[in-house]
Amino acid sequence: MGSNRTIGFTWVDFIAVATIIGIEAGIALPRLDGYLQNYRLNSATMAVWEDMHAARVMAIKEKRKIRVDLSPHSYEVVRADTGEVAFSRHLSNKYPGITIGVTDIRGGIVFDRTGSAEGGTREVEIQGPTGTRRFTIFATGKIGGLS
Repeated sequence: MGSNRTIGFTWVDFIAVATIIGIEAGIALPRLDGYLQNYRLNSATMAVWEDMHAARVMAIKEKRKIRVDLSPHSYEVVRADTGEVAFSRHLSNKYPGITIGVTDIRGGIVFDRTGSAEGGTREVEIQGPTGTRRFTIFATGKIGGLS
């Protein structure tokens, strides 16, 4: 004898699967948002770290003082003798919610013609909603690792 069974899903099956997917999405989305904020903080930190290296190399290459003027959401790399801005970065454009600060800052970070940092060792802090990242600029000009 033949069977009258149909092949496919019922509405109950569909609603059960949709409910399970909804519950999983509700759990995963907050984690995804935190992951994205942490990724943004790490990316901003790498950008600042690379720009500090670029400023130091510029000082050595051009055999002149290069100053990095910082504000909470941006910084400019300036040729100290002429005041010409070599490049700048506005963190709030690409990295909203991220701020930058430097310990014991007076007039910015200055790299001399040999690449040394005037004014002693400084710690650069990049803060965001998920925490703080740091790196050190030593008096010798060496830029320490990220933490």
